[in-house]
Amino acid sequence: GRSAASAVRCVMLGAARATRVAHVLRTTQRHASHGPKTYGKGEFRGFTPPHVPMWQKRVGEGFATAAWLWFFWRCYHDGGHLVGM
Repeated sequence: GRSAASAVRCVMLGAARATRVAHVLRTTQRHASHGPKTYGKGEFRGFTPPHVPMWQKRVGEGFATAAWLWFFWRCYHDGGHLVGM
């Protein structure tokens, strides 16, 4: 059979392996939820949107309108090709 030293070594390796597994499980659980504990209060749950000047809103709406008009123009001219007709 095995010697006493061999048996002790097997027990120690098993204990070390179990300790490593337990450590991995603990750290995995601990790091699994690093998000906020609460979601904040107020209208946007703590987020304050930046102030956007009116001219930037108007320019954005202008570019968005141009993009949609271009999209509809391309659909009108290439819509059949786009859907495989």
